[in-house]
Amino acid sequence: MSKIDTQLIKLLKSKSNKNISFIDEIALALETNYDAAYRRVNGKTTISLEEAVKLSKYFNISLNKLFTIDDDSKILIRQTLEIKNIKTLELYFNIVYKRLKPMINNDKGKMYYSAKELPIFHLLYNTKLLRFKLYVWLQVLGHDNNSKKVAFEDFHIPKSLIDTVLDVGNLYRNVKITEIWSSNIINTVLHQIQYFFESSLLSHKSAITICEDLMSTIKNIEETAYHGKRDELNKTSYQLFYNPLLNSNNNVLIKLPNYKVLFMSYSILRYYEIEDIGVCNNMEQFLKNQILLSKQVTNSGTKDIILFFKPLYRQIDGLVKQINLLKQFPIQKY
Repeated sequence: MSKIDTQLIKLLKSKSNKNISFIDEIALALETNYDAAYRRVNGKTTISLEEAVKLSKYFNISLNKLFTIDDDSKILIRQTLEIKNIKTLELYFNIVYKRLKPMINNDKGKMYYSAKELPIFHLLYNTKLLRFKLYVWLQVLGHDNNSKKVAFEDFHIPKSLIDTVLDVGNLYRNVKITEIWSSNIINTVLHQIQYFFESSLLSHKSAITICEDLMSTIKNIEETAYHGKRDELNKTSYQLFYNPLLNSNNNVLIKLPNYKVLFMSYSILRYYEIEDIGVCNNMEQFLKNQILLSKQVTNSGTKDIILFFKPLYRQIDGLVKQINLLKQFPIQKY
C-alpha cells in the first residue's frame, strides 16, 4: 500500500462511524460491494483519485493533508469565506454557527480567543451597535462601490442576516471560553464610529446610540467577569485575562476531545483555518504561557475589576463628548 493510501485510510478511520463496520462504510461511500471495499482498505487495490474524492466528501475530510506526508515542516491551510456582499456575509455567519455548534453541551469543549479588538461575539445582540458593525464590514469588504456611499440610516440589512447573527451570539453564550485581551481593546470600534460620523454617513443620534450600546456591552462583560459565569442561570464558564505585552491578532483556537482547529486572522473577518495537530498544540501551549503572564480579570475582586473596566468607560465617554462637540462646531469642508 502506498504512503498516500495508508494516510488516507488512517484519516478515514478517524472520521468513521463507530457503530458500523469500517469496510461497510467504505463500500457505502464508494457505492460498491464489501469485497471491493476490503481490497482498498487492505491495500490490495490502489484507491483511484476519483474514489479518493468520493471518500473525502463522504467523510468530510480534506485531501490536502495527503500532500504533506513526506515533509512534517509543511502544513496546509484553508482560508475562510471572502465577504463580498450581504449574501456572503450571511453565509459566513452560517459557517461560524456550524463551527460553534459541536461545542454546545460538551463539557470538554473549549475556546481560546486571543483578541486585539473586542471579540465580535460580544457584539451579537439585537442593538444598533450590531447593525453598525454589519454596516461597517460591508462598507469595508463589499465589492459594490455604490453601497459605500450609502449612509448608515439608509442601509437596509435583511432580517435573515440579523437572525443568523443573533443565533451565533446565542451559541457563543453557551461556549466555555477563555479570552485574552490586549491593550486598546475597543479602539477599533471607537475609530469606526468617529470616522463614519465625521464622514457624514452616520447621524449624531445614531452615533450616540451606538456609543450607549457599546457602553452596555462592556457593562455586560464586566458583570460576567465578577462571577466567571455567563449569568445566574447560565453557568457556562467565562474567563477573561489582560495582557498588555501580548501582540494579539484575533486568533481563535477551538478544542474538542478528539479535534482541534486554529483560526489565524489575516484581515477583517478573514482567517486561515489550520487543523494540523502540531500547530494547534503549539498554539494552545503558547496561549497557556501567555495566560501565566497575564492579569486575571474574572474572579479577581471588585476593586481590580472596576480598575480594569473604568478606562474603557472613559474612552467611550470621551468619544461621546467629541461627537457632541463636533455637532456644535462641525468640521469645515473646503
